[in-house]
Amino acid sequence: MKKLDTNKLTEKQADLFKNNLVYIATVDENGNPQVGPKGSMTVLDPSHMQYLEKTKGAAFENIKNGSKVALVAADVPSHTAVQVLATPHVHEDDEYAKKVVSGTDTPNAFVVVLDIDEIFE
Repeated sequence: MKKLDTNKLTEKQADLFKNNLVYIATVDENGNPQVGPKGSMTVLDPSHMQYLEKTKGAAFENIKNGSKVALVAADVPSHTAVQVLATPHVHEDDEYAKKVVSGTDTPNAFVVVLDIDEIFE
């Protein structure tokens, strides 16, 4: 994958994240990777993504301990993929989190907003 000279998703790249399962990678304090799917991932705007942290498992602990994240979405039939490196910001029980999770089936989820730092294609 080639690093692009932007940190803003194009409409085509955003659609790839909207229409495919997104995987997130983090690292723990020892540098050990953790990868898993995030079915609630959404694109907020060209520079930000967001997901609901429902399990509060290893990825969430890594984020709380300062890990940046890598996200990837791939469309297998077209052999198209986009990777994003991002800085996460956790919203736990604040007004933003309450607004986002209200009306969902996971009212106890935390909200993780991701500032896109780099994009690879």
